[in-house]
Amino acid sequence: MTRTLAIAISLVIATFTVADEPKKSDAKPPAFAVEVETLKQGVEKKLQPIHAAVEKEYEAAKTDGDREAIRKKSHEKSAEVHTPAYEQAMKLLRPNAADPAAAVGLVWVSHAREAALQHEAVGLLRKHHLVRPETIELAKGMKQSGFGWVEGMLRAQLAAADLPQDQAWRVLLSLAMCLQGQANWPSQLADASESELQEFDHFFGKERVAEMKKYDQAKLEAEAIKLFTEVGEKYPKREIIPGLPVGDLARSSIFEIQNLSVGKVAPDITGEDLDGVKFKLSESRGKVVMLSFWASWCGPCMGLVPHERELVEQYEGKPFVLIGVNGDSEKKDLKKVIAENKITWRSFWAGEKGPEGPIPRSWNVNGWPTIYLIDETGVIRSKTAIGKTLDMKVATLVAEAEKTNGKK
Repeated sequence: MTRTLAIAISLVIATFTVADEPKKSDAKPPAFAVEVETLKQGVEKKLQPIHAAVEKEYEAAKTDGDREAIRKKSHEKSAEVHTPAYEQAMKLLRPNAADPAAAVGLVWVSHAREAALQHEAVGLLRKHHLVRPETIELAKGMKQSGFGWVEGMLRAQLAAADLPQDQAWRVLLSLAMCLQGQANWPSQLADASESELQEFDHFFGKERVAEMKKYDQAKLEAEAIKLFTEVGEKYPKREIIPGLPVGDLARSSIFEIQNLSVGKVAPDITGEDLDGVKFKLSESRGKVVMLSFWASWCGPCMGLVPHERELVEQYEGKPFVLIGVNGDSEKKDLKKVIAENKITWRSFWAGEKGPEGPIPRSWNVNGWPTIYLIDETGVIRSKTAIGKTLDMKVATLVAEAEKTNGKK
């Protein structure tokens, strides 16, 4: 799986979710639910050594091609374990779909990559368990995944007369974020390379990808702004996570839609680097800027560092600069991380609030890493490209910048 696709479907990690634990019951679960849970635990046990081996291979990989092959092998091996377990689980769940105890198992099967299994599980959840905590959490977690069923489920939950009042704002916010995510798909798919498009087709299906390419960005963004405004006005003090009120996220989301789209001039950033020296993003005007939101606690961020270092070395002396925005809340261990990973480029420090600091919050960064590619005139040219696609865009933009600078 390419990193573009991995980020696109990093369902919960890439966006804020609030996990509301379903209330536990002292009642003995029915036999079918026990069998499904046994299947699930069996899968987790079988996957542990597979994931451990893959992680070891990935750390030892030398090239993007090697890492790509390892990811592909990982997904194939995982599917060999998951698929038969999902199929067996559905045999147990179908005749008991209306039983409340079936909800947890159906949520598990809804993560199947096999479209038929996923759609069947989701359909049964929507029919029998629409506003149960498990189903609400599923829809919230999948809000920016790209799956076509998510928007419909969120709208159905929002319209349900029996939707718990304390869940209304969460579902409303999730729908707004879902629509915002959909509005980004046309540009994300336009950014994708041929091989990446093939993987999108394989993951979502060609018909689904064709639908995503045709999304009406302006219409989706307009409704998203309307919903963000509504949830921000009705529930401004509710906290998504400790320290992040709904009102703040709603404002930054609207700001992103209105100011951080591809083709718009990037807002300036004024801040301090990790040594406490002030600087501005606009000081790099005339150069192609790769703006990378990263943190030492973010595994995928650190996984990008070797290639980021290669780009810095490749474009030394050319109109290109890599600038980071670091989301660590403390600086004390950062110097060691920077030295060990040979990070030579400058980073804004997000401050003591880390990922909730003023820079990432104003740019509505809800997933780490997030990478913006900005041309020499300050215009945002990409916010989704990564891997080979990003490399090609950087090369193109640097060549354009060299021509522009040569004419001055």
